[in-house]
Amino acid sequence: MHSDEGVTKTFTCARPLIGQHVFLQLVGVEGSLSLCEVEVFTTEEFSNDRCAPASAPADIELAAFSRNCYEFNVAKGGSFEEARKQCQNHGGDLIHGFQVVPPTCGSPDKLLNTTIEGKDYRVGASIDYRCPQGHMLAGTKSRACLKDGFWSGVAPSCKYVDCGGISPIQDGEVSLVDGRTTHGARALYSCKENYTLVGEAARECGDQGTWGGEAPKCLFDWCPEPPPVTGGMVSVSGRTAGSLATYTCQNGFILFGSPSVTCTLGGSWAGTPPSCKYVDCGTPAIVHKGSFRLLNGTTTYGSVVQFTCEPDYWLAGSEELTCNRDGKWSHDMPSCELITCADPEVPAGGYMEAFDYNVHSTIDFHCERGHKLVGEASLMCEIRCPDPVVPENSIVSVTGNDRMHGRTLIRTSGTTHSGSTYRIGALVKYRCERGYKVVGESLSTCEDNGQWGGMTPKCQCVHLAASMHDMAIPDGLFSHLNYGSPRLRAYTLYCNFSFRIIPDVDCEITCPDPSIQIKGSVGLLVATSTLSIGGEAHYRCERGYSIKGNQTRTCLKKGQWNGAPPVCIPIDCKSPGTIDNGRIIIANSSTHFGSSIEYHCLPQFTRVGPFLRKCADDGHWSGEEPSCELATNEAAESGTLPLSVGVGCGVVLFLLMLLGVIYLRL
Repeated sequence: MHSDEGVTKTFTCARPLIGQHVFLQLVGVEGSLSLCEVEVFTTEEFSNDRCAPASAPADIELAAFSRNCYEFNVAKGGSFEEARKQCQNHGGDLIHGFQVVPPTCGSPDKLLNTTIEGKDYRVGASIDYRCPQGHMLAGTKSRACLKDGFWSGVAPSCKYVDCGGISPIQDGEVSLVDGRTTHGARALYSCKENYTLVGEAARECGDQGTWGGEAPKCLFDWCPEPPPVTGGMVSVSGRTAGSLATYTCQNGFILFGSPSVTCTLGGSWAGTPPSCKYVDCGTPAIVHKGSFRLLNGTTTYGSVVQFTCEPDYWLAGSEELTCNRDGKWSHDMPSCELITCADPEVPAGGYMEAFDYNVHSTIDFHCERGHKLVGEASLMCEIRCPDPVVPENSIVSVTGNDRMHGRTLIRTSGTTHSGSTYRIGALVKYRCERGYKVVGESLSTCEDNGQWGGMTPKCQCVHLAASMHDMAIPDGLFSHLNYGSPRLRAYTLYCNFSFRIIPDVDCEITCPDPSIQIKGSVGLLVATSTLSIGGEAHYRCERGYSIKGNQTRTCLKKGQWNGAPPVCIPIDCKSPGTIDNGRIIIANSSTHFGSSIEYHCLPQFTRVGPFLRKCADDGHWSGEEPSCELATNEAAESGTLPLSVGVGCGVVLFLLMLLGVIYLRL
């Protein structure tokens, strides 16, 4: 306003000037306005003498306007109530018995360097103050036009803040955004190749003229070759920070300790490398009447030894032993025992002669006087095989047996054991019911040791395909009947057409695909080994979720999964609470996994601890909780020293001058 001195200005008042005595209040920057003259015009003017109140002072300034008297007082600005009281003391009032609601608050005041955003000065509106770049706003940013016609609060000010230059970091660089160091400026840090930044990558010039946070560090992130291990091998996923070096042991060695170490910032492998211990179970003991064979030619860890017996001896114990990690074989050493027959039953009225009951031995039966022998007079102890195992859905037939025990046997999985025995060389043949096929060897022979050779096969379900010819078949020519397995249907085609089997029901009972059941379930994943009976479905959650419920379900015989599918619950770190002398900003208003929170301290307080914390997998906020500590005013303390020195020097100089004056007078 100083540059407009002498120019007439028109101001918009917050309310009409109604009353006999008017108090004019101008709000603005102190000293920026010189009110020299107020002109009042009226067409119905009458003498000012009629407006003078009793005992009015001589220097009173009066005016008449529209048959109303006005008294002008120039004083320091005050409130509406103070203006009204001034008028009432002089026998008048601001109003004549009715309330006037101001429509606006008039022009708002502002201080140096501030800029007002908004031109709506009506009641209920608000304005904002803005500072130029490099300045800090001190005070309230926004003000509102109240119902009484006054702006709320006081006008803020703008303070120039400069944080000064920022120090570089070792093995890294720092750059200033926009090339300035004043309030709100940002400094960005970066590291050289093979170095990783640890700490905050950006710092900001704060209200106190200092750079926020702490300077980060650049740590070397390239690791050398991992340490070697005797008897072991190592493979690395990389050489940068976060890479893994995984150890494995050579044949015959066992790994002790953690199998991997991690490349960390600073260029070193974290963790202790494992060790590989040589394990040898030693040569197995010689078995009487038997022998062994090392299947892989060694006796170290993982080696397998197989035992066999001489003819007429059977193996008591495990046929195969494995070398364990403790340097011992997995089972006790077997033994070869001479095959013997059970004690024979002596018929009544007779007796028996035998030397022993060993294999190939013979026993003779005799009758006492008056009795006649019926049956074989001599029996020999022979090696025979027991009833063969009958798999489910199979048909087993045995051929080549002697007449005495039945030359041929046909059994299914539904029949009971016959208790028969079979001579060496007897042959068992495995077949399967309709809809199934043999998996494994279909033939097995009774061996010299009294055991069926090989492994017992299984019957596996197969999917039969319809064998239909390319022909048009009239409706109603098929007749349904049950045939064979209850899971299959057979159809007879009349009119001289051939007979076919067309299955319409799958012979194998399976459970539904569990991935279909969990459609719509957020974060839930499932993997299945098989959908057949006994198969397992393994559930897990995506990162950021915790699983609740059964993690494994099994396919039951009725074709249903046991239990119910689990659910995935989002990991929630909950509200971090509050921080004394500061505030916490929750990014995106989320406290779930991966979200972050920022810590800000009030002016004159410094943050001790991290600026940013994130919600981790364990449901807790990462790092330690920071605190806002009162900042030490080192600059103020250091500034008192020059002041003290200056005052001391001034006192000494004054004393010297005083002594000089005294000396001259003497």
